[in-house]
Amino acid sequence: MKAIVVKPHQPGMEVKDVNIEEKVGKGQVLVKTLYTGVCGTDRGIVGNKLSFTRPQEGWSELILGHEAFGQVEEVGEGVKELRKGDYVVPVVRRGCGVCLNCKIGKQDFCETGNFVEAGIRGKNGFMREEFVDDEIYLVKVPEAIKDIAVLTEPLSNVVKAIEEVMHIQQRMVWNCEDGAYDCRNAYVVGTGPIGTFFSLLLRTYGFNVYMLNRRDPSPAEEYVSTRIEAEFVNTTKGVDHLPKADIIVDTSGFPSAFVPLMHKMNKNSILVLFGTQTGDKVQIDADLVTFMVENNIAVVGSVNANKWHFKSAVNYLTMWKEKYGDLLNRMITTVVPPENAKEILENKPKGEIKSVIKW
Repeated sequence: MKAIVVKPHQPGMEVKDVNIEEKVGKGQVLVKTLYTGVCGTDRGIVGNKLSFTRPQEGWSELILGHEAFGQVEEVGEGVKELRKGDYVVPVVRRGCGVCLNCKIGKQDFCETGNFVEAGIRGKNGFMREEFVDDEIYLVKVPEAIKDIAVLTEPLSNVVKAIEEVMHIQQRMVWNCEDGAYDCRNAYVVGTGPIGTFFSLLLRTYGFNVYMLNRRDPSPAEEYVSTRIEAEFVNTTKGVDHLPKADIIVDTSGFPSAFVPLMHKMNKNSILVLFGTQTGDKVQIDADLVTFMVENNIAVVGSVNANKWHFKSAVNYLTMWKEKYGDLLNRMITTVVPPENAKEILENKPKGEIKSVIKW
């Protein structure tokens, strides 16, 4: 079958036919791939910038792709809920099978680090024409959102991060007098698909959202910020006019982008670190540490998501479809066939929010 493969720790990628003999076993289904999303992790692997990537055991190459949407073609014995023709999204991370978190479906909090992630480390991904997977790792998707369901995986990570925020902030009374969050302000640093989803989810909670970047918005970003009633801020023009932040979410991975903003954090606020990069350096001095201590500033790093977060992401997409369907469709800014995947895997298209491959 046709697939997109890389050789871990070597730059470049290739679209080629691969010989995979996968039989549908007990509790498994065969899924025809319809769309796969492209993100910074994929480009990091293709550009040989991620040290942790590795092929599946017994392979020298890795099939790329962890953001997928497909349709069930065949079901095996013992499959309980899925039927031929159902639309599904696969969960990315598979647990170590040893630690308690992995045993109870919270592999996003694996304690051994011996998990595998499809298309990233230790397991072939979904940038191929079809794949066999266990039913337990597949989330059913309603037909009503099949045009945007490829966005489920990135949104699941955002759902998980906000769940962590809400749990941590139970350390005090954080909501407003009316029980909502309309009096709280959120800075979202970075305006790609993850930043857009953080902004949309925080607006759904009621936060006043400020979408921050080091440049003016693209037409797509301006449409998004206006549509969800958030303010787009070019930080190079200054941030003095912004109210104090109750939450800062960094999706850029650049300390130079979010550390200078921390002096604007409110008492009892929280910083969420989501983006990952290399090389960028900013000094954190004792004055900033004192500020964080004296103001009860919490810091949390968040990565990955489990099946519950995928299910929640599907629910949000379904709910948002009626109100923000135009916005969600506009988030998919580039669609190419696998033959042209090189142009979006090696370079980020101008004005991109989300690029996808149509199979």
